[in-house]
Order: sequence, then structure tokens, then C-alpha cells
Amino acid sequence: MQVEKWVVGDEYDEVVFARLKRALSDLQYAARDQWSGLAGSQDIQHWTVSGHEGQLKIESETYVGLSVEGNPLLIAELKARYEQTV
Repeated sequence: MQVEKWVVGDEYDEVVFARLKRALSDLQYAARDQWSGLAGSQDIQHWTVSGHEGQLKIESETYVGLSVEGNPLLIAELKARYEQTV
């Protein structure tokens, strides 16, 4: 299975988080799993969300950003919806 990773924006940008949350909600994704960790100055948060067409992995990591990983078709759909949010 092909996997794509989309870096949505900075991990500390609350507007980016809010827009992504709205886009996921609009596409009826629901959180299935969540974990977080801290190692030195690195803070990481991970979520798995499920929708009608499959799952996406979302990560927020210090110095890396907020990213979404999954099937390229699902990523494309999410990107399109994200661009429509304000």
C-alpha cells in the first residue's frame, strides 16, 4: 500500500490545528487511538483517526511539525477540505 506524508504546518500553530480538526470532522473522521511522549526537548503527540474509507495517522512533533500520513487518496481529500476551512 502506498503511503503519503503531508506536513500541514508548525506543531505550535493553533490555527493549523483548528483547521485540521475542522477538516477531519467535516469528513467524519473519529479518533481511535492517542499517545504522547517527551524525550529531552522533543515532544511528540500521535493520533490515529478512522473514517469511512480508512485510517490516517496524525503526529505533532517538536521541530518537525504537524503531519498526516496515510493513503494518498485520503490525504488529497483531506488537503482539499483543509483548504476550504477558515
